[in-house]
Amino acid sequence: MCRACRYVPWALVATLLLCYIATAQTLPIIARAVSVNGPATLSSAGAPAFALTSGYLLNPGDLVDTRGGGRVVIDLSDGSMVIVQPGSVVLIKDYRAAASLRELFDITLGQVRVKINHFGGRPNPYRMNSPTASIAVRGTEFSIAVDSNGETRVEVYEGAVEVSTLADPDRKVLIEAGRAVLVGAGQDFHVFSPLANRESGDHGGDDSNHGHDIRAAAAPTHPADIHSNPRADHDEISPRATASTYQQYIANLSEIGQIPFLLRFNAFPEAHLDSLENPAYATGFQQAEARIFLLPSFNGSGGSGQNTTAFGPNSSSPANYSLSPQFSLFAPVSKSGFVVGGSLASSRAGNGAQLSSRDFDPGLLAAGPNGPNLQTSGSAVSTFLSGSILVAKRLGLANSFGFEVESLKGNGSLFKTIVDPEPPALTTVENINSRSNISQTRFTAGFERDLSSNHQLGVFYRYGLIEATDGDLTHTLDNAPQRLDSTRSSGHSDEFGIRLRGALSSRLLYGIEASWLGVALNDDLTRSVAVDSHQRDSAQRASLGIGLGYLLNRRTILSFDVAGGSSRAQTLRTEDSTGSQLQIGSENSRFLSVHLALQRDLSRRLFVSASLLSILQGDRLSYQLYPDQFGNSVQIQDLFLPLAPGSARPASRFSDFGVGWRFSPDLFAQYLYSTDYGYSAASHTLMLRYTLHFHRE
Repeated sequence: MCRACRYVPWALVATLLLCYIATAQTLPIIARAVSVNGPATLSSAGAPAFALTSGYLLNPGDLVDTRGGGRVVIDLSDGSMVIVQPGSVVLIKDYRAAASLRELFDITLGQVRVKINHFGGRPNPYRMNSPTASIAVRGTEFSIAVDSNGETRVEVYEGAVEVSTLADPDRKVLIEAGRAVLVGAGQDFHVFSPLANRESGDHGGDDSNHGHDIRAAAAPTHPADIHSNPRADHDEISPRATASTYQQYIANLSEIGQIPFLLRFNAFPEAHLDSLENPAYATGFQQAEARIFLLPSFNGSGGSGQNTTAFGPNSSSPANYSLSPQFSLFAPVSKSGFVVGGSLASSRAGNGAQLSSRDFDPGLLAAGPNGPNLQTSGSAVSTFLSGSILVAKRLGLANSFGFEVESLKGNGSLFKTIVDPEPPALTTVENINSRSNISQTRFTAGFERDLSSNHQLGVFYRYGLIEATDGDLTHTLDNAPQRLDSTRSSGHSDEFGIRLRGALSSRLLYGIEASWLGVALNDDLTRSVAVDSHQRDSAQRASLGIGLGYLLNRRTILSFDVAGGSSRAQTLRTEDSTGSQLQIGSENSRFLSVHLALQRDLSRRLFVSASLLSILQGDRLSYQLYPDQFGNSVQIQDLFLPLAPGSARPASRFSDFGVGWRFSPDLFAQYLYSTDYGYSAASHTLMLRYTLHFHRE
């Protein structure tokens, strides 16, 4: 065989392959309704409507109507897909045309989700239209929503789309992944970052919004400069990310959580806080992002809610200063659908104030005739360090799962001097120097589902392990050494939470949050005034919160939250040597709270905020003491029964007043004045937040 003949078969194979590819790329595109769930109809020009069924081939001019509640999935033979959501009307256009941009459909009402596949490794151009906008794509994933007024919202999940207004086709804007645009009749573009896990993006015009990528609910914030900074990914401010962040963090340190403080601003998503609470939300991050918070607080309680707990271990001592740096990071893992993240936070709080006997356990002198008139002074310092790691995975278009492990270590020291100013004889002085430690590990599993682009459901379960010690280092009464008190505790917690959020309109957001929490502790008690004993504590809390967020105008956000719930705490103390019952108590508590907040932009950089939280609370306490083997009955103060004799009822009104300045889209500073209207000293907090974006193009 000649040398040239050897190459003839290979040449024929190559020719056939090229012919096949060329033929495949010129084959007409076929559209088929591969899935129809619920009532959906199909009609063509001059023909009556009929029920659309799975497998039906669609042609130009067909009208798909899902206002009866159906959902239709349309597959194109080039690998593209269109999901027509319930309540939609879509007209199929001539998607088979070979022009540079094939017309795919017109959507006149409702919502569709679209994935345009690259065809043959090349861009695959399509165009879609709404009553107010034209959307051009070349291979991407996005959604289009049209309301009854024709207002169009386009949100991009992957790639980029070009949007132009039908009123002025020459005006165009490029929307990239994690961004969205709102186009109204006769209005300019309003570009924002959709709501869900990240908070706000840039703004423009009167309907400015904030939020996070793959969900489309639009939330209001301030009118930042989208036209001068079209690529910024985040808003500088979000109500939930500012006025409530300090309380959120302090409440988390106490494990039990403080109600209703954790239910404030629950209509507003906040990327980092939401993802650390429910790790499934982390799949919303489309690019790596870090957040740094600095939260120094001075001269008071450290923010609304720090000093009030529904029950359980708390930080009820007044604080003159607090330092609370926080760091969080979330990063997608290539195109795998996985997101990894974590956080680090520390808190150092202390005081040196003159204290009343209600602020600390008054010690041995409490049993004297002048117990109510004791003078207590001292200083306390508490330090906490917490960290977490998490991984989340998005499965399909609507579901996400996540898992998180977090750890908290804390220690505190307390030195106090208790003086009895009116004894029968000389003044009596008691000095106590004590130290405490806490260790907590929690495991969280979370699930999140997009019910639609406007509504998002999240569920999580959290299990925690708790170890704590609290003991005296020195204890003297008129310089005479006394027996040292100590408590060693171990236990666990279970928590279940569910949250539903969404947008009722482009201006109105809602959030519904419910949770249940149970805690069980076993305590070994050594007391200078009582026999050694063992105590079992248990507590349960159920709560429900409903919130609304409303964009009043381009500069003003209103927030309204109502929360309610109930808790039950029980304690039983028994004598170690005999097993006899020494102390039993229970407390049933109910609360109802109303929270109002306003955020107003005075200029492009300057903003102010104000909030009022009012709480109505009712309690029913049952408390009984029994004698020990020596005939003594001594009450031991119990944090699980905060209204036991000698405890003070918490404040019922709280407010935050703030003023802030935006230095850039990623950096802002805010000063907060927090007060509980005279119950304790007011606090002054300086909040600094900086967001770092990685791999931003």
